[in-house]
Amino acid sequence: MGIIPPVKVQSLQFCESHANVWNTAAATIGLTTAQGTAFKSLTNAARVAYDAAQVAKQAYRAAVTNQNQALKAATGNAADLIRVIKSFAELTTNPNAVYAIAQIPPPATPVPASAPGKPGDISIVLESSGAITFSWDATASSASSGAFFNIARKLPGQIAFAPLGGTSGSTSESRRMNFTDSTIPTSAAGSGAQYIISGQRGTKIGESSDAITVQFGVDGVGFNIAGDGGALKMAA
Repeated sequence: MGIIPPVKVQSLQFCESHANVWNTAAATIGLTTAQGTAFKSLTNAARVAYDAAQVAKQAYRAAVTNQNQALKAATGNAADLIRVIKSFAELTTNPNAVYAIAQIPPPATPVPASAPGKPGDISIVLESSGAITFSWDATASSASSGAFFNIARKLPGQIAFAPLGGTSGSTSESRRMNFTDSTIPTSAAGSGAQYIISGQRGTKIGESSDAITVQFGVDGVGFNIAGDGGALKMAA
């Protein structure tokens, strides 16, 4: 570790604590009087420069604070005025002319939201009651935007999927959707029941999930999920 501290204020204090000593006792420590005097002069100049820098830093911080407050006030007022201009424009026969004069863009034409994305990352839990609970996620699945998910089921012997029920999209409390099927007949335990999950928003229907086959009692420990990705065993 060096003798002179690396921190600026500490290095300045080191110089100040040694300047008079080295200047007064120059000859006894191997320095010339000129060297001692020069060191003391440089130390004094360093103190003046350091103090000036601290003053400048404080002034900079104050200036930045003033800048931010002024910008916040100006942009806040600008936002208020833009709302006034928009309200005025919409009451005229040519709103775009008003926007052009004000040099602000006209409101964008509303674009209908798309359907929720394909359900994925599907998990299944076997409840103690014998029911099964699905959970999944999907893009554009916010309940507040009108997202809704439908679940269809096909039991052994059936040739087509039949609507089973549905659930709203995700919320801020729960980023994943879930649905419980408590109506599985015991006759479906061995052969398995198939499910498909699809999202919709209004009349727009999203891409359905891969078909999922759930079998109970596999190896006596749970059930299998058979989809396009192969079989996945889930414990009860």
